[in-house]
Amino acid sequence: MKRWVGPVVAVLVVLVLAALAGARAPGRPVVSAPVDRVLVVSLPGVSWGDLADHDLPHLEAFVADAAVGQLATRIGRRSASTPDAYLTLGAGTRSLAPDLDAAVALDPDETYAGVPTADLLLRRIGRVPDGIAYLAAGAAQRHNAEGPFGGEPGRLGELLEEAAIGRAVVANADAAEGFPTDEPPPDGAYARSAATMLMGREGIVPGGTVGRGLLVADPAAPFGRRLEPDRVLAAAAAAWQGWERGVLLVEASDLARADGYGPRATPSQRRALRAEALGDADALLGRLVAEVAGPDDAVIVLSPVAGGASPELAIVALRTPSTDGGVLRSATTRRDGYVQLADVAPTILRLLGEEAPDDVEGRPFEVSDRPSGGRVAELADEAEAAAFRDSLMPIVVPSVIGYLAVLVAVAWWSSSARLRRLVVPAAHAALAIVPASFALGQVPAVTGSTPGYLAALAGLAAVVGSLTWAVERRRPGLGSVVAVALITVLFAADVLLGAPLQVNAVFGYSVAVAGRFAGIGNLAFALFGAATVLLAALAVQRWGDRARPGVLALLASVVLLEGLPMLGADVGGVVSMVPAFVVAALILHGRPLRVLHALVATVAAAGAVLSFAFVDAARPEGERTHLSRLAEHLLDGRASSFGDSLTRRLQASFGGAEVAAWILVLGLVVLVGGYVVLVARGVLGARRERSHRRPAWLRGAPASAAMAGLAVLAAVGLVANDSSIAVPATMLIVVAPVAVLRSELVEGRS
Repeated sequence: MKRWVGPVVAVLVVLVLAALAGARAPGRPVVSAPVDRVLVVSLPGVSWGDLADHDLPHLEAFVADAAVGQLATRIGRRSASTPDAYLTLGAGTRSLAPDLDAAVALDPDETYAGVPTADLLLRRIGRVPDGIAYLAAGAAQRHNAEGPFGGEPGRLGELLEEAAIGRAVVANADAAEGFPTDEPPPDGAYARSAATMLMGREGIVPGGTVGRGLLVADPAAPFGRRLEPDRVLAAAAAAWQGWERGVLLVEASDLARADGYGPRATPSQRRALRAEALGDADALLGRLVAEVAGPDDAVIVLSPVAGGASPELAIVALRTPSTDGGVLRSATTRRDGYVQLADVAPTILRLLGEEAPDDVEGRPFEVSDRPSGGRVAELADEAEAAAFRDSLMPIVVPSVIGYLAVLVAVAWWSSSARLRRLVVPAAHAALAIVPASFALGQVPAVTGSTPGYLAALAGLAAVVGSLTWAVERRRPGLGSVVAVALITVLFAADVLLGAPLQVNAVFGYSVAVAGRFAGIGNLAFALFGAATVLLAALAVQRWGDRARPGVLALLASVVLLEGLPMLGADVGGVVSMVPAFVVAALILHGRPLRVLHALVATVAAAGAVLSFAFVDAARPEGERTHLSRLAEHLLDGRASSFGDSLTRRLQASFGGAEVAAWILVLGLVVLVGGYVVLVARGVLGARRERSHRRPAWLRGAPASAAMAGLAVLAAVGLVANDSSIAVPATMLIVVAPVAVLRSELVEGRS
């Protein structure tokens, strides 16, 4: 009994540390008391780097008193188009634009292909309400209901209408004029998707204008048209002054027009056109803040899409009567300085004193205090680091794969004694690539130089690998245990500290990708899970029965780190790890696997996810993550939402529900077939007397536990995480070197 005291204490320590991590102040509310009016100024394609590179005095003055952050604009695996972004802003949940009429919105007195707006509305919604009409509202609703994210375009407008809060949009980014009225308009002629942010479910915005009356002819401007500032201000003021409570969106549409025209111009002219559009947008912002918004109003300045210089990251700044600086964050990202498109809708509702319903994916902004000096420069540097990380992926990943392929080929097929002497140190260096890559993500000196990064990665991996190799030489077999333990401990410590090493690391996550901002990313989950299974097997192989209590504590602790909402909050990781760990633990304890054990592993995974969901639901509202929604759905009797979430995850991973279903069936067939083959060969079940037919380094319960646990982790991870094949492929970075080391040791070649 005494040998279980240490493991139990270890698990309790993890829980205490998790509670302490969850007790960190998440941030303060964006406003101390509700405001009556919210002005949203859209500056398409603007990043924090633009503020450093151009003279934008009005934006700079606004930022001085505002809370600022990066707005992550990616939706799933794709960069958001402007219609995607505005639909997401208006849904509070990730949304995608339909293929038909994606950016077509009309004023009541306009025509589309020669057809009056009223006639089009009669055909599309059966009535003719007054206001701006987004023609693709029905198509957008269907497209997203059947899509991977389940967004409801127009949800924000619907909630504002229910609360008797006014809505208006002033925008026009059209890229053409004067086309024949009896033919379909040319592509890009209408660019008015800004209307979708505040439309209702039928696509109607009751106030404002998106017509071409906002434009004037200018031969030097992109497409020969530009906004007329006085007309924009007049339209904005007319809407603003008629409300007691309301939300107004004004788009500096010339920025979008300049971006659309850029490919047609020379590089120098393209830069000149954008610089002029930036200057005009800055002047428009200054007038809106001075002439429209009052001191008691809230103002949000954002870019719905990112510019090319900072992929997927754009500006967002919020000024309220009670804001005095700081950086933005949300319960969605749980990282200072970062919010998502879906967080804007619940933020607007919170500013107005309204609460977002459970079906809204985003979470309201919060303000985290940070010293005022250098906020913008730090955000610009972080965006640059994210862009550098993304540029490294196509170089580092193939290089690592090539290195592992050569290592395995030399270890198992080469007859050269000279080359074989390099196998063990080379395998230790391969394992050291993981901690080295995460450490280098925190070294600014190597950011921006691909050759410098690759040299530093190789050098640091060689140093760390030489240390574990030295342990191996003194105590054969222990070096591989230390190398794998180093990876496991690295991830555990990182999660407990708030996952600083994950950000912009090659095998971590890029904040530009916007899939994850806290906890463990999908690639890191693959490394963490594989290292944990291998460490458990290696420990039992080396220390026998004495290691089993510690191994169970290790497996339980890693699940807690991966799944607790204040730490990892990774549903896919928990769903994958729990069955893999259950299978590995059973084999390590001498139990032959049965069909019943598969049911136990499935129930355990579901139970773990539900437990973490209810823990999250019990936390303060501002700290809850997406996990709490599962508990809320179950408590409200909406269990089908879990199935919808799983279906959308499969679609996000494999591109479509039908493809995902076939891959799932194929995966089950492979698992069952693999199980039958392994039983027939004596790897699993009771027929272990045939295990002598396998290579010596694959014999025994620890090896069988490792193989079975890794197989389950790879198969379930392939389905449960939206990184698809990248999960099992990344696992090989840990699995291949360990396999080489064990074969070299057991076969007596170390």
